[in-house]
Amino acid sequence: MIRSRQIAIIEKYYQNFKDSLYDDVPAIHSEKLLEFQKTSFGEYAYQQNEIFNRWAYKVRPGNKRYYCVQNEQVVGQQSAINIQIRLDSEVFNAAWAVDLRIRPEWKMKGLGVALVGQLIHEYDVLLGFGVSDDAYKMFVRQGWLDLGLIDALVKPLSMAGYNDKAPNASFIAWFKYCAALFVSTLSNYYRGMVHFILPNEFRKIGRFTQEHEKLINNICSADVIQINKNKDYYNWRFIDFPGSGKYENYELVKNATPVAFFSIAKATYEHMNVLAISEIQAKKSDLGIIVDEIVRMALVKKVSKITYSGLDHEVLRVLKSRFFYSRPYGERFLVFTKRSELKSIIMDKRNWKISSSDSDAEYYLLHNNSLSHNEYPDSNPQKNGRCPV
Repeated sequence: MIRSRQIAIIEKYYQNFKDSLYDDVPAIHSEKLLEFQKTSFGEYAYQQNEIFNRWAYKVRPGNKRYYCVQNEQVVGQQSAINIQIRLDSEVFNAAWAVDLRIRPEWKMKGLGVALVGQLIHEYDVLLGFGVSDDAYKMFVRQGWLDLGLIDALVKPLSMAGYNDKAPNASFIAWFKYCAALFVSTLSNYYRGMVHFILPNEFRKIGRFTQEHEKLINNICSADVIQINKNKDYYNWRFIDFPGSGKYENYELVKNATPVAFFSIAKATYEHMNVLAISEIQAKKSDLGIIVDEIVRMALVKKVSKITYSGLDHEVLRVLKSRFFYSRPYGERFLVFTKRSELKSIIMDKRNWKISSSDSDAEYYLLHNNSLSHNEYPDSNPQKNGRCPV
């Protein structure tokens, strides 16, 4: 009964606003949308960059950007990153709900509900990653399921990775960081000796191919919830991302055949060089080899720390064995479905395997290094109030 009432409320507000919602790219209300985005996302936010928008919404037409026009003004925006999820033999249309913004004077009028309602009409399952406090309250009222926080880990590599300007900076925090760095360094030395004695072959990936697609299907075949990621997705996400070159993609090769691959990204945050682990696709037996290679590359690149955000029990286990430490915060993970038969499966956090690159979290982290940085030289992901480091 409660759920039926929630759906009825969503539908009511959706019907009120649906005729004023637009999804065209480039936008026919381009100047009005640009003004709204500058106010809502920040003066130099990547959402204003048409290079980015063409990549996000034209190359992948399943992705959507909706905005609402009222009284000759853009008053709200909601976007979606489309994915396909497989449960048993059935495939469902799903999406990450991202970039929800409402003009202050239009809040509490049902517009946010209507914009999300547009996505509910289009997709069987909706996912939320890193939802703001205001959006979180609205989502919960709509019937979204809160699955808790995404795992967030960091491996310190140098003292430059300690942020003495952080709110929790103290002598105790500094001492803990030093101790973690010492243990991490010893682990790196040991793993480096193993690599020297038993080297593995890694190759840089130019484009993802059918061979990688078969590899993914093989690795993910036993997953309860399979997020379909084919070669087209990987090329779009990691090769053709605006400002190509920020992601580095490597495959582990055995007997001249790729058996695993990973994607990493170097970025600058608060004057620190960090390496983000964006994606790992590997069987359990190869995860340790992959992580050791990522650490080796990070040391060569002289970054101050390595970061990881995601949900994958086996990856988490291997990272902790290499002295990655859990951070005391992480992004919220929420799900919604209008399909009652899916609810028990998608609400079990253990059924999900996701990474920070699946949603829009890394757009903020990598914005400073993208092509949009050339257009907006003062760009700063912190102006968006979010950076997953």
